[in-house]
Amino acid sequence: MDAIDYSIYRYLSPDGLARFWASRRLVDPRVTAREIGDRVGLSEAGVRSRLRALKESGLLRGTSVSLNPSLFDASVAVVDVPIRTPKESDQLFRDLGVVDGVLFARDLLNDEERSVSVYLVAESAGATARRVALVRRLVPGVAVRGPRPYWIPACSRVPTALDWRLLAAFRRSPDATLGQIAKDAGIGPKTAARRFGLLMDARACWWSHSSESEEWPLALLTIATDAGADPGRISSRIAELNNAWLPVAPDGFGFDPASPPATVVGLVPVGTPAALETTVRRVLETEGVAQVRRTFGLRSATFRQWTDDLLASRTGRNS
Repeated sequence: MDAIDYSIYRYLSPDGLARFWASRRLVDPRVTAREIGDRVGLSEAGVRSRLRALKESGLLRGTSVSLNPSLFDASVAVVDVPIRTPKESDQLFRDLGVVDGVLFARDLLNDEERSVSVYLVAESAGATARRVALVRRLVPGVAVRGPRPYWIPACSRVPTALDWRLLAAFRRSPDATLGQIAKDAGIGPKTAARRFGLLMDARACWWSHSSESEEWPLALLTIATDAGADPGRISSRIAELNNAWLPVAPDGFGFDPASPPATVVGLVPVGTPAALETTVRRVLETEGVAQVRRTFGLRSATFRQWTDDLLASRTGRNS
């Protein structure tokens, strides 16, 4: 991966900001290769060639579609499971498949420890407590942390029967063309295109890199700020220090915009450990920065059963 590949990755979202759903970066399927090319100074054919190479390398192996849990009157919580060995991580990933309501799991390495973040969905506080208890039973003797709430925006549209069919089609074939989706849903292309826009704008679903894609060589920097510091100014200063800085949008999923944390969060490519440490040192020297925490994604997994079962109940068809 070089600087051009990273620039293309950045503009898979129209504003070039990072947003997340359960640690997977969101992408917008409406962004065209031509639009990306205009941003990064490549031809449309050049962008397509780069995207093809990234797919073949495994970094962009495909996308996945996640439905907004608010469609099912559910909320999301996260528990963090400390991990001591890779074998423990492997076992936990296998065992999580038996816990109803697990959506995602992410194996992370940060400055202090290695842990697996488990994203759970539930329709009530009682259901959340029961699912967290099941996760704890999978790792006896381990001090599981949480649950902590994971903020998501509510879907602003009540889906119709046709919307549910489209959502099921998106989930079955996230990389299909809109024409293929229309055929799968049994409707015309114009109707599919119009409904697609409505569902996207209402945040009924979102696209992200599939968990089958390899982790990008990126570090997530979480920067604690001094009291009274301006996070926007600090982010701009970091961009001057490292032109590959990819800030997380203020409304990045997981952060409640009504009470944003006193942090600045962004991604930087990891070429070499020395280059990363140089960036961290320069960030720490920036006025208003109190602390920098590095986090690296090692692997992730998606657990589809909860969503697929509820989706089938609304469409009468397994997704």
